[in-house]
Amino acid sequence: MKTLFTSRKFWVAFITLIAVIIGVFIPGFALNIEEAAGLVIIAVAYLVGVAVDPGPGDWRGVIQSRKFWAAAIGFVLVWFEAFHVVLPFDLAPDQLISIAVVIGGYIAGVAFEQPAKTLPAVKSAAKK
Repeated sequence: MKTLFTSRKFWVAFITLIAVIIGVFIPGFALNIEEAAGLVIIAVAYLVGVAVDPGPGDWRGVIQSRKFWAAAIGFVLVWFEAFHVVLPFDLAPDQLISIAVVIGGYIAGVAFEQPAKTLPAVKSAAKK
């Protein structure tokens, strides 16, 4: 159970689920379909990115992670739009989706830029 609460994948999935459900309970929070889709795109990209390349794993590694900061910026942008916080620029729904897709692509790209890790059995079989 301890590993569940220390898992970054669990917390991202939990926060995304709460964000999607929270609109029912908080009247000022209006997450439309585009904002929900943007949030889910960023969350799924982060989940896949962490699964492919978990990084060092401690909090220092999280703070230094480019995947984390890209996801955090994307989440904040979507939350601002959902709470109708006026940004210095106005985003149309299609622009929000485009930004979410670019952030998701960046997160996946960062995860896949690390060299592929091979299983020990595959390494020993290749040497023979």
